[in-house]
Amino acid sequence: MVRLDSRSVFLATVLLTLASPVLTLAIVSTSVLGQIALLALTFAASATSSSRPAAPDDNEESGTLRFSVHIAAHEEPPALVSRTLRAFARQDGVTDFEVIVLDNNTSDPATWKPVELLCRELGPRFRFFHKEGVEGAKAGALNIALQYTHPDTTHIVIVDADYEVTPDFLSVVENEIRLRDDDFIQFPQAYRNTEGQAAGLSLELANYFMRHARLADGADAMLLTGTLSVIRRSALLASGGWSGRTITEDAELGLRLRRRGYRGRFVDKIVGRGVMPLDVGSLGLQRYRWAAGNMSTILTGFSGLRPRAALHVVSQLTAWANFGLPLAAGLIGGGLAMALRIESGALGPMTSLAGMGLAIVYLSSVLPLIFAAASRSGSDLRTTLSALAARIMLIVPSAAGTMDALLGLRGSFRRTPKDAEAASDSLDPILPGLALGGLVLLATPALPPFALLGAILLILPYPFARATKASLSAYRTSLQTS
Repeated sequence: MVRLDSRSVFLATVLLTLASPVLTLAIVSTSVLGQIALLALTFAASATSSSRPAAPDDNEESGTLRFSVHIAAHEEPPALVSRTLRAFARQDGVTDFEVIVLDNNTSDPATWKPVELLCRELGPRFRFFHKEGVEGAKAGALNIALQYTHPDTTHIVIVDADYEVTPDFLSVVENEIRLRDDDFIQFPQAYRNTEGQAAGLSLELANYFMRHARLADGADAMLLTGTLSVIRRSALLASGGWSGRTITEDAELGLRLRRRGYRGRFVDKIVGRGVMPLDVGSLGLQRYRWAAGNMSTILTGFSGLRPRAALHVVSQLTAWANFGLPLAAGLIGGGLAMALRIESGALGPMTSLAGMGLAIVYLSSVLPLIFAAASRSGSDLRTTLSALAARIMLIVPSAAGTMDALLGLRGSFRRTPKDAEAASDSLDPILPGLALGGLVLLATPALPPFALLGAILLILPYPFARATKASLSAYRTSLQTS
């Protein structure tokens, strides 16, 4: 049985337009309705959020806390992991913790042996395990780490292999648990070396926490985002551990914890910084994974959630979703049909509707970022424009991830490379392809006004990808010289 992916469906929709414009009109109409629903969800989540109530005086955790830090590593540069481990060796104020590094499926011993040696050097608190044949990607590795966890551990701390935490990180975690004994805590992701040209991309990546996480926390509906996450061990085990059912195992676990009645919150305090994706291909791959994995997580259901919490959970999980690909396919196919003088009364309405739908895609994607930038001190116009360029470029991989999830394609987990020397500046071929389609549409006579607007919107991701490419090149240089 042949299983279509988003790109195959894109090409098929373009060709379908030539054979049956009426059927493509139905696809475009459905996609527009879906995009309107996503835009409405954005405003509904904003309207229904509120400030989380203060912690009750009688809800402070007074027992002994013991942390087990789990770091899953696969093909990670040893120098990068070493910075992560040395940061934990410098922790102040907390002594009851261990660090478990679970290196999985790294083929070259020269990559993982230095990390193993460093763990021995740092002392018995640091333990290293190398495993081959691990299935389930990061989720599988974290489940193995659970098996090696000290029996007295009360909380599991998940940190990505590239994150360098602050010296007071575990002290902050302990204080937050004693303030309000929630079952899980999520801190914001942040990045190092984000001055200058990289500031815009950093703002784009931070937008999720500036908007969705803050709103979700106000509605007591925060999920997990995979690093700088703290989870009560008993809650994690009772929920069945980590699952590889989706490629965003963090969000899936957060939803599963919520459905079982466990409570969590977002602590808006930067306690660690990692490395951003190093090239446009890696950035797009990351965004595809987030869109596809979170959309797959939505399909697992929301039983047990209150309506308000469910609204904010869906808002988080659709933060990167969009229906741009079928709209682009309908618009390009409609333009080709007009150029070939195919007679159909559906072509005008279809191209107009597709162009209008793409405009809504852009509004859904850029409005939250503009609002967040306006409320953030220190975000100048250049930084905001750079963030918008990255956001518009990422509409395309987000659209592909959304469609693949809806088509039932589970996808496979692929790590975001963190080795600057291996970074590539190649662009996804679909970006110039869409731009070419937009240029052809602009040359098509008698194209409706909304279709002309849609043609311009098809062109924009390509030049903005080139601008983002330049920002990432400068970021790589900053990492190599720091």
